[in-house]
Amino acid sequence: MSAFDKFVTDVFDAIARVAGQLTAGGAPEAPDVSRIDVTGLVPDEAIGDPRAFFRVSDAAPDMDLKLTRKLPLADVLEGSFPSSMQTHFPENNTVYVKHFRRRPARRGRPAVVVLNGLHVDKAFDFYFEWWCLRFAAWGMDSAMVTLPYSQARTPEGAFSGQYMILSDTRWTLCTVRQSFEDVQQYVNRLKADGAGPVGLFGVSYGGMLTGIYLCNAPSADFGILCMPPVDIQDIFSKWDFADELRAREAAGETTLLTDPRVPPLMSLCSMTPRIPNRKVFLAAGEFDHLAPPETVERTRRRWGAMPWLRMYPTGHINTFALNFRMIADLRRFVKTEIKPR
Repeated sequence: MSAFDKFVTDVFDAIARVAGQLTAGGAPEAPDVSRIDVTGLVPDEAIGDPRAFFRVSDAAPDMDLKLTRKLPLADVLEGSFPSSMQTHFPENNTVYVKHFRRRPARRGRPAVVVLNGLHVDKAFDFYFEWWCLRFAAWGMDSAMVTLPYSQARTPEGAFSGQYMILSDTRWTLCTVRQSFEDVQQYVNRLKADGAGPVGLFGVSYGGMLTGIYLCNAPSADFGILCMPPVDIQDIFSKWDFADELRAREAAGETTLLTDPRVPPLMSLCSMTPRIPNRKVFLAAGEFDHLAPPETVERTRRRWGAMPWLRMYPTGHINTFALNFRMIADLRRFVKTEIKPR
């Protein structure tokens, strides 16, 4: 990497830190959920078995999509449906969808479900909408699906994504399970409506969820993973509450850092995709502290040959933001592997 590439990476990381502070608005980083019992949503037997944890279903939600906007190349339709997992916070129990349908509408057209990152506020939707229009230009439909505890699903008084990943093991796994099932429902809806190949496009935490889905659900046909944290240890050993976890471990407690049941449910380097690797596009950065090259390489060794693995001279944020090399590579992937007509 050149000195200029490193400088650009540092600038993007600094902007991301400031944006995160503004999004948080002074709220505590790790809310206390110790009095909220989620054992009924994630029982012990599910945590011990990935096949039981990731409940595969072909159920599709009954929902109405209403036209809200007409954009170049695509109509925007919006709707919602109940999450299959009803949690303590009522705001979190409805899944919101913003569907970009390329004009003219056609059965059999490829479709991609777009998943954002961890602390992405609605103010940043414009960039994901830009990607949806980009997919429309490439001949595809797309849909932004709101993840648990994010944006419109944020509990009152919290900021977007604040409840997604916490130091509480069962709570965090509950969020992963709910994310999987919410996405699965809309993938099933797309297929029931006659979509062609259906895949996922995820960024950061959404990229991790995309990989989790590819490895545990039979309904995805392709996946686009942008700077996904492939080893959950890279998150929890560097996050703000890593010191808290280490202190609890020193006191004899098993945490997300040491619980052997967690990696098979959250670490892509402990899983294997259920689709051919040529249908997986993975973008990573040489200076990404949440998805460092060594853990990406460990994942590649487990998964096997990955013809669409791309490593850029970037950090975590600018692997995705304004990375024109990635955009060009992704267009080639779409034309070669998805083949929209």
